[in-house]
Amino acid sequence: MKLINHVLDIRRLIQQAFDNRFSRMGLRKEAALPVEQIPAEHQEKRRKLDELMSSHLSELGDYEDARQAAINECVFTLFNRIAAIKVMESKELFPEIITRRKENAGRSFEHNVWLENHSEERNAEREGLKHFLSNQFDNLGEHIPLYRKDYPYALMPTADELNEIIEQFNAIEADADCGADVWKGDDILGWLYENFNAVEKEALKQSGEKTEYNKVSLQSQVYTPQWVVKFLVDNTLGKAYMEMFPDSRIKEKYQIANIPDHQVRHPKDLRQMRLLDPACGSGNFLIYAFSLFHDLYVDQMENYERDYSRRDIPKMIVENNLFGVDLDERAAQISQIALFIKARELGGHRSHWPAYTNVVSTHFFLDDYEKVKDTFETIDNLDESKRIIMQMIWGDLSNAYKFGSLVRVDETLDKILPNDSNYNLFAQQEMEDMFSFKQQFMNQLRQKVNELGELGSNAYTLAKTNDAISFLEIIANKYDVVVANPPYTDSGDFGSELKAFIEENYKKPLKFNSNLYACFIKRCCELAEDDGKVGMIHPHTFMFIKTFEDVRKFMLEQTHINVMVDYGLDRVNLFGPGILLDATFYTLDMNIKDKTAGIYFNITANQQEKFKKGSLAQAYSDYLNGQPNDRVYTLPQSKLKGIKSYPFIYWISDEFREKFGGQSLNDVADPKVGINSGGNERYVRFHWEVQNLDEWIQYSKGGPYNKWFGNFWVRINWKNDGKEIKENPKSILRSSEFFFKEGITYSASGSKGVSFRYLPPGGIADVGGSCIFPHNSENLFSLLAVLNSPLIRYISDCLNPTVNIQVGDMQRFPIAMANDDMKLSLLAIQNRDIKKYLCSFSLIELDYKESPISTSVDVIIGISNFFNKENSLLTQILLNESIINKTVFEVYELSEHDKQMVLDKEGIPVGDLPVSHEAKAAYKQWLMSESEFKPTNDVLEHLENLEERDDLPKITDFDTLYQNNNEWEEFCIKRNVNPVEAWWQFKNANVLPPQRTQVLAFELITDVIRTVLAKDDDGIIPLGDRLGEERLAIRIEKDMMERGYSAAQFSQVCQLLGCGLEKYLQERFFQQLSDHLNLFMYLPKTPFIWHLSSGSHHAIELYISIYKWSRDALYRVRSIYAANREAALSDRLNSIDTSNTEGRMEAQELRATLTELQEFCQKVDDLLATGYDPKLDDGVGKNIAPLQKRKMLSYEVLNAGQLKKYLNADW
Repeated sequence: MKLINHVLDIRRLIQQAFDNRFSRMGLRKEAALPVEQIPAEHQEKRRKLDELMSSHLSELGDYEDARQAAINECVFTLFNRIAAIKVMESKELFPEIITRRKENAGRSFEHNVWLENHSEERNAEREGLKHFLSNQFDNLGEHIPLYRKDYPYALMPTADELNEIIEQFNAIEADADCGADVWKGDDILGWLYENFNAVEKEALKQSGEKTEYNKVSLQSQVYTPQWVVKFLVDNTLGKAYMEMFPDSRIKEKYQIANIPDHQVRHPKDLRQMRLLDPACGSGNFLIYAFSLFHDLYVDQMENYERDYSRRDIPKMIVENNLFGVDLDERAAQISQIALFIKARELGGHRSHWPAYTNVVSTHFFLDDYEKVKDTFETIDNLDESKRIIMQMIWGDLSNAYKFGSLVRVDETLDKILPNDSNYNLFAQQEMEDMFSFKQQFMNQLRQKVNELGELGSNAYTLAKTNDAISFLEIIANKYDVVVANPPYTDSGDFGSELKAFIEENYKKPLKFNSNLYACFIKRCCELAEDDGKVGMIHPHTFMFIKTFEDVRKFMLEQTHINVMVDYGLDRVNLFGPGILLDATFYTLDMNIKDKTAGIYFNITANQQEKFKKGSLAQAYSDYLNGQPNDRVYTLPQSKLKGIKSYPFIYWISDEFREKFGGQSLNDVADPKVGINSGGNERYVRFHWEVQNLDEWIQYSKGGPYNKWFGNFWVRINWKNDGKEIKENPKSILRSSEFFFKEGITYSASGSKGVSFRYLPPGGIADVGGSCIFPHNSENLFSLLAVLNSPLIRYISDCLNPTVNIQVGDMQRFPIAMANDDMKLSLLAIQNRDIKKYLCSFSLIELDYKESPISTSVDVIIGISNFFNKENSLLTQILLNESIINKTVFEVYELSEHDKQMVLDKEGIPVGDLPVSHEAKAAYKQWLMSESEFKPTNDVLEHLENLEERDDLPKITDFDTLYQNNNEWEEFCIKRNVNPVEAWWQFKNANVLPPQRTQVLAFELITDVIRTVLAKDDDGIIPLGDRLGEERLAIRIEKDMMERGYSAAQFSQVCQLLGCGLEKYLQERFFQQLSDHLNLFMYLPKTPFIWHLSSGSHHAIELYISIYKWSRDALYRVRSIYAANREAALSDRLNSIDTSNTEGRMEAQELRATLTELQEFCQKVDDLLATGYDPKLDDGVGKNIAPLQKRKMLSYEVLNAGQLKKYLNADW
């Protein structure tokens, strides 16, 4: 069993135990009993619980919530107490208290010893287990605050409950999946904590709620692996030490980059060096830094004659060197106990315990300013500006429970103090006055917070007050080293309070408000000394995306990048299998006078996740030892300023970098963000949902990866010149001057990268399908060719390697226009035309003309011929792209090195790969004699010059073609085969890819059904007999015959569907059609044929056309089709001979069918009673939702969220 399962089992046990405890004390789930109504022996304990509850009640305002909050804290405290003892036992810091062994008669060693001194407890419950553990906690409490008697949540369950809990803890190391040494790791408490919170994290994820301040810890909790912690601390704290003592032997034990060869930092007493983690979580950075600090103290004693006492070193480290802050008081509790454990582990039994830690939770609460402002009126020389500042600072401190170390108490005060820009504006007396004000105010602030704590009457209030004072002391200081793995919450997910705070504090003068981690970059740098170090790990989006431009500018101008690891995604060695996060970690020097080149490690590119950790270790070792490594780059950071918006593109050559300084896309075209309609469900339809294509105009919306042409599936309501959308306050109609113009559109979201397509005139674009409009329309197709080249794909990935490139990124594309633009234009036009031609065979396209299943030949032969033709044309496109790629390389005048750099990343175009002699000759013959699109001389020359090889491997998996997006190009790329060779082998393999073959048959049948329904008077056709008209299967066969298909061909098509036609129509068609039309992630499935079904007895099964669906049609379902069916079923029931078993069984089934039919009719009646009146332009989503709600369909088309939205539609 995995560790998480053990943790959750233990949590459930403790949770139930304390729930029982609270109930016994009269604190029941629904309400609290008066103290007088519970047994006298429990009343004193109950009063203590009431004290505990009062704090949570004042915070939450609800009894049930307060009760649960108090129980949760008790649960975690006991869990943490026992877990910490298990850790200390494993490190042999004292004899075993929790761990039980056979040789101790199934008890722990200390329990045996205790029983020898307390023999009267042998007959007590569980041999005095509860008293024994309380005694051990008290002993530990003499040194560790978590175990003190007055600890707010220091409660115990019954002995029996406690025994079961201990047994579960001891089961962990006995489980082979966890390992016998599970308790020995420095980070085990952190892993326990992350697993402990798994329930809340999953609940938050499922809720889909915005992330408010009280959920940040859950939403962003990602545990930092020990090896990353070591890298960052070694290169911040370790480097700072080496700058003071460059000849220290510490460099022999630790791998530290860029160690100076002379002293560059003035030495200081180690007790004055301070390291802060402002989002410390369970203390992983602090625990590792403890070990490094310990080695630094020893180094000072042994090599620099410092007079430290070895026994005091751990105590000095905890009390002087390590500081941590976290929103989550549970996380802070773990950090605190982990530091005590580490101190004992490193110092041994004779070392001195630390008296306190400098780790604090910001989970404390202060009074409103109006209640305390009189305290500050005694400060000398107050004026209105100072009063405003004081109120702001009190507000910041009061908000610490919401925003943690992001509150800026000292920085707010500094706003009125002299700085480099305004120093000369202040007279000497004014400066002395302001510095005096700052000192007096901070003293008064500390005093007032302390007074508030003394007003409290319980340990909880006093503890929280101490936290407030500690936080104030920590946050008002500067640190030699600041390290963090901050929360990662995008601004789009901020709750309202968090959003308001971040925008107020981190949006001006530079924008750090795009993500919480960006705020922490700024905050960490503020908290560092002028010569301090910062080390961080978080997502890599800050390196490239336009919204982080100010973050990059700040880093480049206000810090020096020492080491940066562009690591990428790793679910094996980094954050675990459930976390999809491309990570970067780095260290910064706040001393910007350092002009040494930064070191960049490109670990993200071209390797599997499982190899990344080892790859970095090798690259780092090679760098330290002066060995070359392709993943290591050194770069003066001034060069990163050479590209607009400062993307951290560190790996390109200087020559390539110069390309970004020339002509950009913005100089030759207008890349424009599309509109926000203000409600796609209201204004956007697929073209098959509407009939008047003049009122519903073309709407470019991106869609899947697709080059040259296509994805024009949706339309937007532009009735009365878009009047309704223009009047909607939620709509954003950008770039209206480009509406209806010809241009280039693209798909920007997806793992394959960006793809560009021709945009016909007459439409407008969505924000998801933004467009590019060339300044000179004659350059449209040559620009389209350049944009679809591997070089631009490479540049795009440089500027923004995430899955969603933005218009701001494209504006920076370097664009070189060719002298032979006509060559590029002709190739791009031909590629556009081929893709448009192929669209005519696809049912989902507006240009659909006919099925590729011909009436003139055997169905199988016809499909095979179509595949060969389609593959031929797609191959022609790929050969054209090879010419385009070669031409673009020439136009951009890339060096051989830079060409290779692009090809290493993007791959050699498959059209350049070798082919067999037979394939080349056959394809050349096809091009010259059969292709509807005449090849250019460049393509023929390219084909002729392709390397010929007779040893090319045989392709044996053509059956996988078209499965899981394995289209022709992707198929060739994955197999590293020239499409000419693939075409030739496919042609001779006589294989029909089964998935695509079935889809072709399905699309033909769909088109036939659509036609049959269009011919039908009311657009309603039954699947079964006895409803007054021919069933659908018969009509399908007749229509196929009318189209010219033979009976044999009809039979072949039905076989390709995968089952008999009647069964297919009953069980599969409607779902396949719905899924087939699922083209955009955030738009609903929109089948234009519906399958109404009464249920499992098939009392009534009808196919309907959305083009004829109306309120009157629904009446006809009830009055004609259901009535005919009811009459037929009743007649049959009355005619059955029920004297035999067979007759009785049939009668039973008929009665059940009639009951189902009556229920269906009742649903129709209910639906009509609501005023249901479907209109085609309202869209499938709105029209089908009421039917799905009443379970009148054979398949649920809408997901739960869509169903709710459309049922509440107000248009």
